[in-house]
Amino acid sequence: MNEKPKLLIVVDTYYPKIDGTLKFVEEFTKRANRDFDYHLLVPNFEKKKDTKEITFIGVSKIIKSSGYASIKLFSFKNYKKIINQINQTDTVFVQGPAMLSAIAIVLGRIKKKKVVFYMHVNLWDFFKKFLITPLTKILYFFMKPLMKRLGNLSSLVIAPYQELKEELVKRGVKTPIKVARLGVDIEKFSPSKDKAEQKKKCGLNPNKKVIGYVGRISNEKNINILMEAFQKLPAQSNLQLLMVGDGNPELVKKLKELKNCKVTGFVDNVEKYIKAMDIFVMPSLTETTSLATLEAMSCGLPVIATKVGFIKNYLIRNHNGIFFPRNSSTMLAIKIEKLLKNEELMERLGRNARKTVAYSFSWERSINKIVRIILE
Repeated sequence: MNEKPKLLIVVDTYYPKIDGTLKFVEEFTKRANRDFDYHLLVPNFEKKKDTKEITFIGVSKIIKSSGYASIKLFSFKNYKKIINQINQTDTVFVQGPAMLSAIAIVLGRIKKKKVVFYMHVNLWDFFKKFLITPLTKILYFFMKPLMKRLGNLSSLVIAPYQELKEELVKRGVKTPIKVARLGVDIEKFSPSKDKAEQKKKCGLNPNKKVIGYVGRISNEKNINILMEAFQKLPAQSNLQLLMVGDGNPELVKKLKELKNCKVTGFVDNVEKYIKAMDIFVMPSLTETTSLATLEAMSCGLPVIATKVGFIKNYLIRNHNGIFFPRNSSTMLAIKIEKLLKNEELMERLGRNARKTVAYSFSWERSINKIVRIILE
């Protein structure tokens, strides 16, 4: 029997902080042992010890971005661990775009390993909107060529949709680029059979309409616009804002101070909360695929979103969702109120949203394609 190729999966976030990238890794590793002998390289948010399957990289207590601790840059122990794992692997499979991924790409290239970079985020767009202090805005101009360099240091880049591939080529990435979209577990993320009961399970009032969001609570996610829109809605006593996630402490504090708002923090059963929602809002300034939006659609929710990333391709206005101008809390409030006043429209958008995901997005198909790409 032939030995399976060794695959080092590098991820910039890890439990308890779950995001779309980690959700992909969860699904990928469920199936990866069929084709690879894989190992994970992840940040150590919970002070865990290394295992046979996972190597944990130490993080800084001081440097944080949007609630995520950065790895320790000047730690000999960290670099020793990273190099050791790269030496033992055949392929470095990087999820990006933060510091651990960048270091793994550079060291993977130095060690002459095959480096596959799955670009979950439009790096240029992400850093431009994510880095908002005066200093980091200056640093952005140095990061732009670095992002291109990381792409070109990789052996292969995978983009989750065609437009991102075209953007990468435009930005000067000359490395071969393949397209492989992400997927959704449509059994796990399915429409709620009893919405009122689901709300009770989440500690919500079953008689109130729930407007929800899932993801990092951070500036690039445009959370302030959602907060402002919610406050502009009439009949506040009949509404609840459900924010599933954690992040920027200042934004989290503002949300918790908001009347009729519940913030869950990072959770590992996000489907439980999505099923309790009546309307899902994705107000983000920058997205690629936005798994959270697809998962909400899979649960049969009407979606209101900004026209960013791949969302603008799979969300069709007045068919399976609604768009709003990204910087207008007034227009977002108007769109939410429009749905709240029209149950038939909410049901139709939710029904079509579920069909869109069930017919077009599948983890099995997506991951099989990515495995084939890595093995080529």
